[in-house]
Amino acid sequence: MDNLSKYLEDINFISWIFEPSDRLNSIWVKYQTEHLEEVKNIQMARKVILQFRTIAKSLSEEEKIILFSRVLKQIEEKQKSGKTKRILLGFAKYAAVAILFFSIGALLFYRPTTTNQAFYAFNSEEWIPADQTQLIRSNGENIIIGDQRSIISYKKTGELVINKDTLKSIKLDPKSSQALNQLIIPYGKTSEIILPDGTKVFLNAGSRLAYPDLFTGDTREVLLMGEAYFEVKHDDKHPFVVLANDLRIKDLGTSFNVSAYSADGRIETVLIEGKVSIRQNNSGLFARETELIPGQLASYNRETREITVNTVNVEDYILWTQGMMKFETVDLNRIVRKLERFYNIRFKFNDPMLGTLKISGKLELKEDRNEVLERIARTASVNIIKNEDGTYAILK
Repeated sequence: MDNLSKYLEDINFISWIFEPSDRLNSIWVKYQTEHLEEVKNIQMARKVILQFRTIAKSLSEEEKIILFSRVLKQIEEKQKSGKTKRILLGFAKYAAVAILFFSIGALLFYRPTTTNQAFYAFNSEEWIPADQTQLIRSNGENIIIGDQRSIISYKKTGELVINKDTLKSIKLDPKSSQALNQLIIPYGKTSEIILPDGTKVFLNAGSRLAYPDLFTGDTREVLLMGEAYFEVKHDDKHPFVVLANDLRIKDLGTSFNVSAYSADGRIETVLIEGKVSIRQNNSGLFARETELIPGQLASYNRETREITVNTVNVEDYILWTQGMMKFETVDLNRIVRKLERFYNIRFKFNDPMLGTLKISGKLELKEDRNEVLERIARTASVNIIKNEDGTYAILK
């Protein structure tokens, strides 16, 4: 029982069973290889966890504990059958293990979903940026916006204004589940949008934002892929929430920047004014929240699922809204990725190690592209050459 319960009490083990990843697979495969005597216990613990995963929703907490303790007791009796000496354990021990399992296991992975299931459909869709900015309205209408920088806003009457052109509002039923609008920004373009609640959002190149025509419920939720700067309309009773892949970022009236590109290994949140709290998206009741104060950067590592907080110069992280870029001792490959999105071009490193070169500087991205690339080449002491296929080679 002791060998079995230690796995049922291990949140990393439960995570491995419910949500396996390359990192967790590596850890537990290595552990079993080095502890062959534990393989049977691991297999049994896995069986127990998967069995209770199927019933966790249908039983009361008391029924879960009683049933869980009975199963564990039966397992222990089978393990010890044939032995003359028995160690009788009381119900309290089984109940304690059951409570722990359902607190860090079932409650962790049977998580409350958001009120709008469209957020999950949006998050799971494969998306490749097009050549033009697109606004897909909640009624399915697809509006193509050809401008380099678009300005979109919602009037209090519900009318939609795109670069001074006014479109009719969509009839809404506040009581029904709403479809979402999707604003899709391709590489090489940016957009500014004022949401129905008055919140202003600046979207960077290669980004995507999902939002409703009308915010209902206790929170105002939007979903982001890419990078955006938010100036949130203050409303104490209805916090503004950004769902950015793995993270849930909540505030009450704040300006902050979120960078959550799928290709990047990190999600960065920089707070300019106000206060925000950050937690892993759908992480259950017991997840720890990270709170930021102005001037702080929270960096979430998608592989390790850890958040680190540092004090930074926030202006460096929002200058992109003005068509500028400033960086201090940053890897060249990170700068290159930003340039790819802004100019809709592609770079290839002749030597991958060149991407680790750290450079500092400030760029006026609205200037001629070739001048910007020449400045990068001089700063990093590399050569940038345009290939016949339109890509750019970076070499020493």
